[in-house]
Amino acid sequence: MNQSAHDDSMKSIAISELPIDELIHYGRKLGLQLNDKMGHGELLRLVRKRQELLLETEREALLDIVIWARRPVRESANKEKLAEEIATIKKMNFDGLSFNGLITLARLRGVPVRDHDPREEIEAKMRACEPLMNKLVRKRRELVGSLISKMVSGSAGEESEEYRFLPENGSGPSLKEQISEEGVVGGIARKIRGVADDYVREKLDEIESRVDRKLDEIDQRLAEWRDREITNRLKIIIITLVASVLVALLSLGYKYLIHQ
Repeated sequence: MNQSAHDDSMKSIAISELPIDELIHYGRKLGLQLNDKMGHGELLRLVRKRQELLLETEREALLDIVIWARRPVRESANKEKLAEEIATIKKMNFDGLSFNGLITLARLRGVPVRDHDPREEIEAKMRACEPLMNKLVRKRRELVGSLISKMVSGSAGEESEEYRFLPENGSGPSLKEQISEEGVVGGIARKIRGVADDYVREKLDEIESRVDRKLDEIDQRLAEWRDREITNRLKIIIITLVASVLVALLSLGYKYLIHQ
């Protein structure tokens, strides 16, 4: 058994021990529609089924989806982290998404598709499976996002900068795309969080550098103190030995004089 399979086995054991609320939270992060009315056994079955789907899914297909949606992720992110990010994507315009990515996205959204289905048919199935309320909310958000994007940028053009993975560049979807998917507050909040995360990351690096310097100084001072302490103790030992030898010599000399 390789290391990946061992990790998945250990994770499966841990998941089976989760209480219902944590199991629901974990499943929803992976894009599942769960609720507390489902029994623990059914929840566990659905979560494990999603894990099996991720194991069978090519990581490149997951990367195709996050790149298409311009979601900022690290290139080294594992399948589960990529699935968590994909679960937040509500985009329904599939232009630019690879065929493998399209099939993977459909399966993650619970749409039954086959590998040999035509692209147009897969897209139609995905649009048909989208709830009416989600569709209305998405249309409203797209309109609001377009208006706010025009006001902020001064033009209707989308960001055309080439996608780059974190931490090289915190490039993410445009403000319009974020608002259309998450609403005004959610879209702006994600945009602000992206800037804030970069600032916090930079400050944390500075703090880490300062802490490292202080630790080096402390280590150096402790080393100097330790050297001085050892030197002083050696001096005390030497003085004690010399004094002991002198006392012994004096004692021998005294005894010698008495016997004379």
